[in-house]
Amino acid sequence: MFSSLKFRKRDKLFFIFLLIGFLIKYNYFNWYIFNVPSLKILLLKNLIIFMAFILLSGIILKNKRRKIITLVTYLIFSFLFIANLYYNRYFGNYLSLTDMIMGQGIRPFRVLTRHLINWKLDPFFIFDIPILIYLTVKSKAETPILKKSEFSRKNLLKNNFILVLLIIILFFTQLIYSYSLFPADSLMELFNHSTPAFVNVYGIIPLYLAEYQELKHKSQRSREISNKDLEIDLRKVETEKELSSEAELDNIKNVIIIQLESLDAKLIDYKYNGQEVTPFLNKLKDKSKYFSDIYAHHINGSFDAEFSFFTSLYPINRNYTFRSNDMREFNTIVNVLRQDGYNTYAFHGNKEGFFYRDKGYLEMGFDRFYSREDFSVSEAVIGEDTYLGINDYDLFDQSIDYLDQAKEPFLSVFITVTSHTPFTFYPEEYKVKEFSDIETTIVRDYFNSMHFVDHSLEMFFKKIKANSMMEDTLFVIYSDHVADINREEYKSGDNFANNRNIKEPEQIPLFIYHQDIEPEVIKKSGTHTDIAPTILDIMGYQEKPEGFLGVSLLKEIENPLFFLHEIPQIIYKDQLFIRVPAGPEEESEFEKISYKKSTGDLNVELPEKEKERLNNTINYMQEVMNRFLSE
Repeated sequence: MFSSLKFRKRDKLFFIFLLIGFLIKYNYFNWYIFNVPSLKILLLKNLIIFMAFILLSGIILKNKRRKIITLVTYLIFSFLFIANLYYNRYFGNYLSLTDMIMGQGIRPFRVLTRHLINWKLDPFFIFDIPILIYLTVKSKAETPILKKSEFSRKNLLKNNFILVLLIIILFFTQLIYSYSLFPADSLMELFNHSTPAFVNVYGIIPLYLAEYQELKHKSQRSREISNKDLEIDLRKVETEKELSSEAELDNIKNVIIIQLESLDAKLIDYKYNGQEVTPFLNKLKDKSKYFSDIYAHHINGSFDAEFSFFTSLYPINRNYTFRSNDMREFNTIVNVLRQDGYNTYAFHGNKEGFFYRDKGYLEMGFDRFYSREDFSVSEAVIGEDTYLGINDYDLFDQSIDYLDQAKEPFLSVFITVTSHTPFTFYPEEYKVKEFSDIETTIVRDYFNSMHFVDHSLEMFFKKIKANSMMEDTLFVIYSDHVADINREEYKSGDNFANNRNIKEPEQIPLFIYHQDIEPEVIKKSGTHTDIAPTILDIMGYQEKPEGFLGVSLLKEIENPLFFLHEIPQIIYKDQLFIRVPAGPEEESEFEKISYKKSTGDLNVELPEKEKERLNNTINYMQEVMNRFLSE
């Protein structure tokens, strides 16, 4: 049809830019965001799209009204693409309906412009939009290209019978071939097993339709089975039950957990112009058990770190735990210590409902959750308040009074906020002059933010000591995730020799401090999942609590580390593997895609038993998360 019609020059340009722009976004969607593994299928889909565009060209370009409708539809598609692009850069997954519905804390525009935009690459994705808008505005409203008789569906099919037949043949060929690579008993079974495999077979729009069906099913399921006792076999996923039995301390009365926002492991001992970014933490490192090879569970948001710490389980994608699940059903370190007489408190500078912490913390059984409403700006030392809440200095400063009133023994958990991206929440008067010549604004602000947080921690420790709580208290400090900065002056990551569009595992610091603890740097690899078992090990517990999947970092056993993204990742002996998309009826394959630069590329294979345990762990976590749903 395209060659048989006489298009105006502007209409031809509109069509060409529309086709090129769509194919660029569509292929990037498939190849980089969903990591579609079959190039043959992608080429087949491209051919189908090209032929479909040719077939529909007359309809698209019939008149100005049709071009406006086409443009609006394309803009919606482009917006969805851009949203997925930036979400994928930050989390390594696609932007799901769950994120759209449940997500909170919309970031300021500054985060986008300073943090996520790639100014060299991203203009390539939007160059077509102003051109299409211009061509649409300038197109003439009169003289339709097709006469009414030519526009009928009957004539459209009659005049393009061969093209329509080819599209149908190619479509079913692609579908049958795709399904042969990723067989499944049903569409939803394939969706739950592997979204990249699902996209490879059915496409992007069906993915969102399948997720909608899954969310609807979950809502019904929570009402139908919330009180049923489902049997889940832990034996296929758990490792050893025993802890190290090498507890050094017998006088731990209180435990203070501090989850710091966006602190990179790389920042510890880091200097710029001779100035340490985190001088207090650097000194604390020399007095602590410091774990130098710890990685974050950052699948959906910062709350993944909390969930993983509290439960010693693995967060999965498309799950906002504190909202989606009933935290009363999980065994947590809060439960364990409460049963042994500990009082439990949580502190957070933001509103209590941020990321549904009010619901989750209440269900976990905290005796008290101190949030933004419990802190005063007017009586604060710094006195700065943002949409993220009160600054960390005032959070720690005013929390001292609450700790003085707390009943011992106690567990206290702090969630900080000041060093949150875009790293502009530190007070101006706390800028460090040695950082002033850093050209990249986001790096300069990040260093200033972390220096201020470090200063706040130092003040907190001094007041703890002044209030005679130091000798009885075990401190655990870790980060929720990295800052995700990738600039010439400073990179949060770049630890792995990665040649695929896979989110690099995020390396974070972990400090465990007590005034009587034996300081050492421990290089054993671990994740948030392993922190609670390690704390209990230090406190003298003999076995891990029921349901905990983590491993005490004091034990010599070296298990693979699991990260349950849409494309699951595994770190084993400093080598990074992914589970290659496959159908649920096929045996999953694992591909080594990278290695830690400091170690090099070793001839290491993932043991068969660990491959089996990974698949069982994914199935287990999906079953657990679907079992403990909120009503």
